[in-house]
Amino acid sequence: MFKGKSVLIYSGLVICIIALMASPLFGRELTPPMKTAITWIDQNKAVYEETARYIWENPELSLVEFKSSAKLQQYLTANGFKIEKGVAGMPTAFVATWGSGKPVIGFNAEFDALPGLSQEAGTTTKKPVTAGAPGHGCGHNLLGTTSATAAIAITKAMAKDGIKGTVKVFGTPAEETLVGKPFMNRDGVYNGTDIMIDWHPEYINGADYRSSLAQDSIKFRFYGKASHAGFAPEAGRSALDAVELMNVAANYMREHMAPGAKLSYAITKTEEVPSIVPAFAETWYTIRIPRRAQLDPMRDWLIDIAKGAALMTQTKMEYQIIVGVYEYLPNKTLNMMGTDIVKLIGAPPFTPEDQHFGESIIKNMGKQVQGEVYSSKITTSDFSKTFPDIPFVGASMDVNYTWRVPSVKFAAATFGTGTPLHSWITVCQTGAPPSLKAGLHVSKYMAAAGLECLANPKLIQDAWAELNADLVRFGGYKEPIPKDAKLPTFKDLYGIEPSAVPGVKK
Repeated sequence: MFKGKSVLIYSGLVICIIALMASPLFGRELTPPMKTAITWIDQNKAVYEETARYIWENPELSLVEFKSSAKLQQYLTANGFKIEKGVAGMPTAFVATWGSGKPVIGFNAEFDALPGLSQEAGTTTKKPVTAGAPGHGCGHNLLGTTSATAAIAITKAMAKDGIKGTVKVFGTPAEETLVGKPFMNRDGVYNGTDIMIDWHPEYINGADYRSSLAQDSIKFRFYGKASHAGFAPEAGRSALDAVELMNVAANYMREHMAPGAKLSYAITKTEEVPSIVPAFAETWYTIRIPRRAQLDPMRDWLIDIAKGAALMTQTKMEYQIIVGVYEYLPNKTLNMMGTDIVKLIGAPPFTPEDQHFGESIIKNMGKQVQGEVYSSKITTSDFSKTFPDIPFVGASMDVNYTWRVPSVKFAAATFGTGTPLHSWITVCQTGAPPSLKAGLHVSKYMAAAGLECLANPKLIQDAWAELNADLVRFGGYKEPIPKDAKLPTFKDLYGIEPSAVPGVKK
């Protein structure tokens, strides 16, 4: 019995050793180029913090992030990048390029804020800077700055050691509305990129080996005929009736949707007084589900429901696909490499003062503090599983490019554990020292990962082999945004003009 246990233990150790040796970084230290990049990042901490704080202090909504985009472009231009502005028809979208030739290492940089989340930094009770104004409740002031910093750091190492290749930073607006990257992807902006490196503020430290939900976002508009609702209702045709009938039918449709599907809607526009038969009404739907292939039939069914509602009310209907996104497709090859990078560099160096700040936030939320608020642990994923049999987050991302380019996404403990995202509680942290520290630290992960890809062509080949195999397994990539679909406007997304947003200087 004892001997049998010894054999099992020995076998387990052999398996673990073999798995470790399969890692491209097994038994290694950071390379000299990685050390050069990390040293540059540490030396330029003040520039990083000034850039991230500027974007935090000037929060802008989707498609109108003019100050934020310009700040990142200025940062990159000052470090030798050439800028292509206004890509994919979005004035705030850009591609910054350094170097030439293959391979091409891309970095995702986001910078939009969320509506109504204005909050003072470092203040652990609700205290807006400007009531009703936007705020960085998802940490995009850090996201874009971190990606730009990592990209610049790589070029410093490449220039010093004569490393060949191209570094690109994709400045992507409107992530919060899932608009930016899908339209950039549809229009071929990522073509020719060999590897994409991304990150997102999180509660954990590591390479994020999770998927997300596919989603379609559609606005349905009904056109009827106005009339006096009391004197001559028979002369009118209610667009609002059509919306209500559609919503009722959609709720019956829920019973027959695939497991894991989520259907949400809002009535966004109609007549404001009951004395008029509404001549116009609009409803906005989102459909989410773990797999894109499951979504298309539900979208078509929902469109048929809208057509039926128009027939029943003798109104006319049109719909606008705001955006369609795939689930995130993680690349195991790159995630394994990314995990090794994180282990080599370690977790962000949070101080007792950082933890005390986080504890104050948790206590003010009415929760009990349990252990570290800002995690110093490194999360390792279960790489015995492959997509789609891996965990997924219950939200959607505008990451269609992950089905076109092998991608890796990092995470760092930017928020205290238990912080609700998209809230003022997040905003008070994204402009405060612990979050700035975490964002700066993850730029080291990203820079080291990019340099590892440049030094190891086989890593890129293996990542592409995995992506191509996934495309065969899942029937390829089918563009979810029609070629003739127009980029939505700010008013399409928010129902108002940019000048009507509180805090915007007129």
